[in-house]
Amino acid sequence: MFLLGIFLLLVFNVFGFRGKTIFVFVYFFGIGWFGLKVDLKLLERIVREVRFRVRPLVGKVEAWRVMGAGAGGDQTRYIDLVAEQTVFDFLKENGVKCFVVGEETGFREVLGGNPNLYFIVDSLDGTYNVLHEIPFNAISLAVADKPKLSAVKLGVVASLTDEMFFSAEKGLGAKLNGNPIKPSKEEKIEDALVSVSFTPNKDFLRRVSGVLENVVHVRHFGANALEVCFVACGRLDAVIDLRGKLRVTDVAAASLILREAGGFIVDERGFPLDSPADSPEKKVSMVAAGNKKLLDKLLSLLGKP
Repeated sequence: MFLLGIFLLLVFNVFGFRGKTIFVFVYFFGIGWFGLKVDLKLLERIVREVRFRVRPLVGKVEAWRVMGAGAGGDQTRYIDLVAEQTVFDFLKENGVKCFVVGEETGFREVLGGNPNLYFIVDSLDGTYNVLHEIPFNAISLAVADKPKLSAVKLGVVASLTDEMFFSAEKGLGAKLNGNPIKPSKEEKIEDALVSVSFTPNKDFLRRVSGVLENVVHVRHFGANALEVCFVACGRLDAVIDLRGKLRVTDVAAASLILREAGGFIVDERGFPLDSPADSPEKKVSMVAAGNKKLLDKLLSLLGKP
């Protein structure tokens, strides 16, 4: 490999293609052969690129344009497509062989794919907030060695419209803008600040009625990935989403961040949240809480599925 790279460098120089020299060197010794190192720094670079491409669209009529139905089932707006394509293009241009599971475009190969490297992506969580210029939204990037939530090793959830940057590496804790974070220790239902996602469904309202009757401080901000991260850093005490509409792309990164911070995230039956993550069509329900006592109290108030 080394000799091949040197040989090509010499050939390009001899025949006057000096402009190609740097390309060959980078291709064989940096990107094309080895691929970039997949770590939190790489995810941070992707976030910067998405912010750069998407921020100019905020407040523009063009951002609202409907491009069709996304792989996750919702309408895809132009701003969604730009965000997700930016992630895909970055990985391709930087030689990262992987599979991408994206909310808008579904399961895609990058440079032929890699069965041990999956990017689970919601490149714009809280699209309607962005379209209405409400500054609560997120870019969610998770990296796994299998297409499964429990296989996620790296996770980043970053605000599009400000500089919040949540990150976690499995076994190494969670951070906000580089500083370690921990969830709230609030155990009292009546004092807890809880986000509840709503849907106009009688069965859903029956299930959450016990929570609504006991929780005084109820909120919903419209971007689940960021809300779960708010539990991780103690800004929220819990998040409940039992609609059965939450995509795995929404929570792949945030679930790792919360667990690494010391919090809990479970499915509607109280089991640790897990799901195949090979398609944005995979939907889950979840309850996230900063501590086990609060989690158990919330689960006891929820009606049976």
